[in-house]
Amino acid sequence: MKLHKENVFYVLAIGYVLLTYFCRSNIFFGDMVQFASRHPHFFLVNHFQTIYLPNYLDSGHPPLFGIYIAFAWLLFGKSLLVSHVAMLPFLLLIAYQVPQLLSRWLSGYVLLFSSLLVFLEPTLLAQATLVSPDIVLMAIFITGINLYLNKKYKILALVLIPLGLISLRGMMVLFASFCAIILNNTLTQKKFNLHYFFTITLVFLPSVVIAATWLWLHYEHTSWIGFHSDSPWASSFQQVSFAQMLKNALLFIWRLLDFGRITVWLIALYILSKLKFAEQSNLKFITSIVAFVFVFAANTLFADGLVGHRYFLPIYFLTLVFVLKNIPIVFPKKNMSAYILIFISFLIGGTFVYPSKIAMGWDATPAHLPYYSLRKDAINFLNNNNISLQTVACGFPNLDTREILELNGDSSHFNSYSDTTLKYILYSNVFNYPDSLIDKIANTPAIYYQEKGFVFVGVYAMTK
Repeated sequence: MKLHKENVFYVLAIGYVLLTYFCRSNIFFGDMVQFASRHPHFFLVNHFQTIYLPNYLDSGHPPLFGIYIAFAWLLFGKSLLVSHVAMLPFLLLIAYQVPQLLSRWLSGYVLLFSSLLVFLEPTLLAQATLVSPDIVLMAIFITGINLYLNKKYKILALVLIPLGLISLRGMMVLFASFCAIILNNTLTQKKFNLHYFFTITLVFLPSVVIAATWLWLHYEHTSWIGFHSDSPWASSFQQVSFAQMLKNALLFIWRLLDFGRITVWLIALYILSKLKFAEQSNLKFITSIVAFVFVFAANTLFADGLVGHRYFLPIYFLTLVFVLKNIPIVFPKKNMSAYILIFISFLIGGTFVYPSKIAMGWDATPAHLPYYSLRKDAINFLNNNNISLQTVACGFPNLDTREILELNGDSSHFNSYSDTTLKYILYSNVFNYPDSLIDKIANTPAIYYQEKGFVFVGVYAMTK
């Protein structure tokens, strides 16, 4: 039986539906607590009377995603299930667009294996288990690539509008995409084409105007763009020293190689050594990857805390597709071995966990998934032993009320580990704790401890 791209879509779609089903009761995790719960709560409670978030909730991003989740709650009820199902249209869009893109170069079972590797890309897979605006971003981004390659510029102009409104990073993707397209055309034509430049400018103009309008309105309302001095995230945007810039550069490279992606980059380098740059589709990918790396690096290197794994999903995707499309050409007799090597790399990388004192992007790896049931069991232990959550110290991302995290109406919550008067501490390797506290906990016997996969959760009685 001949395998068509439509069949590949069904396989990926089933995969995303099953993933959504198995994650349907997972609480909000990482930064998604902010974007997928705090923001929608604000809009719902205030009956959508304003699009402006209060300063303590406002991290500078357009509020479109929070409004979307809030409307889903309004229409179908506020629950974790509704929140996860609200992501399904975008996951299915990814499932449709990926084989559409790869089928330009691949067919049959090679197309299926390649599409499944995109599905299994660790950071994309981890984000697909969350209620995440980055899934919306990627769905629009991949759709935009196909529309551009099909020269459907009018539809592309409309599709790009929500990309500029999903997040500040979506605006970066807009800029990087524009740079990549103009650079691609200039290199392939071996000259700068002014008419083409204006044509593409008109395609991007609606999204840029609307995004700029939002930024202007936001500035008029708040007097700041991106961050403000009292913002909880202000430290992430502070300018850094030259030494810190070098450290950020190393972190940036680390993020690109992390979670098994080192194999993808090594194969990419080998492909580059074998292929001619003049081949247009490859030239477009190479210049696009370079454009995105430069744009994202410019935002990353000069600030203190903008090196999260999920921020670079478009780069991961472009690099992986470049490799997948060229494997049958460079490895004509061993292409299956190359695909299996990437699969093993993703499998190992997606379950690999660094030691507790090394910062890890837990929301960017499927390795975090055991946390949800472990947390639930730990709370049951506390309740069964009449230990109030308010007497237990904890860290990000487990400090909000259970209503914010679980949508269960419970206002109880853990307290910050900075409060040294608390009797107990809940510790997991997914939490952000200072090294000194980790050392202290390591020398304290646990009154409760459970481990699943590579994640553990323990409760410890704190000594003064």
